[in-house]
Amino acid sequence: MRPSVVAEGKRAHAAALVRATRPDLLVCGDTCGKDSLALVETVARLPASPAVLVIAERVTERDARTLLARGAAGVLLHCSAPKHLPWALTAVTEGSRALSPEIADAILHGCPAPPRARHGAHERVAGLSSREREVLALLSDGLPNRAIAQALYISPETVKDHIRTLCGKLRVDNRMHAARIAWQAGVAD
Repeated sequence: MRPSVVAEGKRAHAAALVRATRPDLLVCGDTCGKDSLALVETVARLPASPAVLVIAERVTERDARTLLARGAAGVLLHCSAPKHLPWALTAVTEGSRALSPEIADAILHGCPAPPRARHGAHERVAGLSSREREVLALLSDGLPNRAIAQALYISPETVKDHIRTLCGKLRVDNRMHAARIAWQAGVAD
């Protein structure tokens, strides 16, 4: 289904237009991204609020983060909006986020990559047997015990024993923590 325009108006009348027309998406444009913040917050408080896509001439990384945190579904730069608007409209109406690549790059460069090996993850995994490492790799893929058993041609009870043993060796309380250690040590993707 193609989107259609149900109403146009000034920012001051946006909440009333949203109440009257009940759109799936509200697109607002301004010079500076933070100019739309009050509108985003107001619309987010409405019952059955639509997704809000902000198109701004300029926006800082901080303003983009604030808009997203306060309820905007996406932020596009005016200069590249014509190119990105088709996929952005689809993304936000389906519940995803949409950012101009320039904004996404700024946000991603502001976040350091997570460290892979911390707190001796390699040393902890080194103490596991080869079978325990196989179980750990499959466990970190999110497989349940029965699927791990089928993949390794062992019984689900044996898988439980391996998981109990490897959790003890890794000094963790549950399979989620074991999967985290596996990821940090590079055992899992």
